[in-house]
Amino acid sequence: MSITMSQFLQSHGLLRNPFIEEEAQNDKVFENLVNESGYAFNHQAWDKFFGDPPGRGTSMIFGVKGSGKSALRLALEKNIAHFNREHPERILLINYDNFNSFLESFKRKSDQDRKRESAVTLTDFGLAQHLDAILVCGMEALLAEVNNGNVALDTLEPYQRHELMMLMAFYISGPPDRYNRIMTEMNRRLLPRGLFGRLGGAIKNALVTVLTLGLVPLNRSLFYAGVARSAEREILVRVRNARDVKRVLRSISSGYLKDQDIRRRGWRDEADVRRLFVTKLIDIVLSLGYQQIVVVMDKVDEPSLINGDREKMEAFVWPLWNNRILQLHPNLSFKMLLPRQLYEAVRKASSEKANEARFDKQKIIYPFRWGDKQLYDMMSDRLRICRTDPSQPYPLEHLFDETMPKREILIALDRLRQPRFVLNYLYRLIAETCAQTDQVSDQPIRIQREVFYQVTATIGEDIKQYYQTLGESPE
Repeated sequence: MSITMSQFLQSHGLLRNPFIEEEAQNDKVFENLVNESGYAFNHQAWDKFFGDPPGRGTSMIFGVKGSGKSALRLALEKNIAHFNREHPERILLINYDNFNSFLESFKRKSDQDRKRESAVTLTDFGLAQHLDAILVCGMEALLAEVNNGNVALDTLEPYQRHELMMLMAFYISGPPDRYNRIMTEMNRRLLPRGLFGRLGGAIKNALVTVLTLGLVPLNRSLFYAGVARSAEREILVRVRNARDVKRVLRSISSGYLKDQDIRRRGWRDEADVRRLFVTKLIDIVLSLGYQQIVVVMDKVDEPSLINGDREKMEAFVWPLWNNRILQLHPNLSFKMLLPRQLYEAVRKASSEKANEARFDKQKIIYPFRWGDKQLYDMMSDRLRICRTDPSQPYPLEHLFDETMPKREILIALDRLRQPRFVLNYLYRLIAETCAQTDQVSDQPIRIQREVFYQVTATIGEDIKQYYQTLGESPE
């Protein structure tokens, strides 16, 4: 009769299985290790990716699935959260990774364009749309900071209040009831008017209406309606009713809005308009006491319109590889965690595209891989942190038969290369050991040599099939 997994773990003083999770988002063991290490990440690329303060400087990592990109991102997020707790000049983190809603809205609105003659493809999703999507994410991140009491809006200058109100009117996401509730509250906080101010405004409007036979209020209403329709028409990555936008815009000075040159048609694909908006956001965020904005781009292979296709990923990402954006402002940084296949696009870029992206100015990390000793130490740390006494080291070789050379274990880890594969491999070794063990003694139950070689012999073919399914190479 075989033994249970819990019996194996208990024989090594383990409170839980260190190898059961393969996704960083759900990995409590990894989270505990990151917390213990002062929110650092045990990889030689960490310092180049990380920046000082956390997130400063644009960098791009190209790695295969399972290489630890998401773990790297989570470590950065935890480090920024810790930094914000300890420092008054905070860092605003913008997560740009939920692409499905942006792409679906873009495709739906583009398909409705009667002047369009060809089908909508990812090559149509340009820099302007990327910046619109980032502004949506940025407004949500800033709104969360406001709701958490981390910012004082009364520190903003009057013109900045109008700018923030306009950006929120254009880019706050969600259904109409949420949008209207948020914008009513933001109007109250950003552009407050006391009782006498409201009364005086009402009297002034009534007098203007009488003296001009209603023409001035009518023109004013038409102007706000025109700006709202323009925003609804030109911003393709989110759905918003023009009536709701108009209601919000009426609280903003018409003179300010006229200076923005946004009532006209045709700015849907103009990156310069969005660059101006992003610059306004940076100015607002710095005035609110932040020192840095960090945009983290991840999961570009996951949207349903891309579904891991290399050419579609390349078409989607290329517009954002633009040095005018990546180096737009010293207080704006991009952290891009990208599939390894996209590095071919960087390597084979034409001179025109390379000059536009200026990859020499971005910190590029490739290849993003692990050595056998790094993987060995990582798994040993996972063992240690799961034990009753996590203060004492517990090397990985303690799981194996005492006659098993450490060199053989390192060779197996070197073949696997990626943390996800190693976790799966060790879990299988333990499971097979439990299946072939029929009694428990006072000594730790160890993985026997025959089990090690049996599982190791099959893992290489499994990895090969895994990469063939993805259309990648493990090299």
